[in-house]
Amino acid sequence: MNKKNTTIGVVLILLGITMYLRNFHIDTGSLVTLFLGLGLLYAYYSKREQPYVIFGGIFATIGLMSVLGDLRLFRIDVTFEAMLIALGLIFIFLFYTKHILGFVFPGAILPALGIYTILQRNFSDKLTGASIFLLLGFAFYAIYLLAFMGRSSWPLYPATVLLVMGILSYALNFKLITWKMISLNWNYIWPVLLIAAGLSILAGKFRKAG
Repeated sequence: MNKKNTTIGVVLILLGITMYLRNFHIDTGSLVTLFLGLGLLYAYYSKREQPYVIFGGIFATIGLMSVLGDLRLFRIDVTFEAMLIALGLIFIFLFYTKHILGFVFPGAILPALGIYTILQRNFSDKLTGASIFLLLGFAFYAIYLLAFMGRSSWPLYPATVLLVMGILSYALNFKLITWKMISLNWNYIWPVLLIAAGLSILAGKFRKAG
């Protein structure tokens, strides 16, 4: 049996499976994504080239989640969100392989947005509203670790600000602190913040001088 006949046979089998499973309200796009991922994983098994296993794993995971969602076996709807996470992983892969610095930003930020959307769609706003600050803060820490560590520390500044905003937002949501408490203590807080910022700048200058 030549390669062409094998390909046609496999395509016909997959087409038949897709049409049959439509009777169980399984979306065609879910199956196509799953089969594409499995095909890429098989290509990796045959050729042992790294991109096949990365993209195959991503598409197979998205497709499997979609199929389980269609069967009501997986309660959390993550199709679009998983695509954001998958795109982020693709950008990270391209960053490492192509060494293009700009790819690290969508590579870190898109998964954070995907996780945030999953939380928003499945949990209450009180639990998830402030998570965007924490997730973006962790994304900027990841950007620093992946691309800027030892070269520049600027991603640490938005990362720290976002994390502090997230922690404060959660503290306010759960009434661990109140705006009244913040306003009463602000005259004590902002001088400490200024001193900390000044010390951070001086420390960076001394490190460069050393």
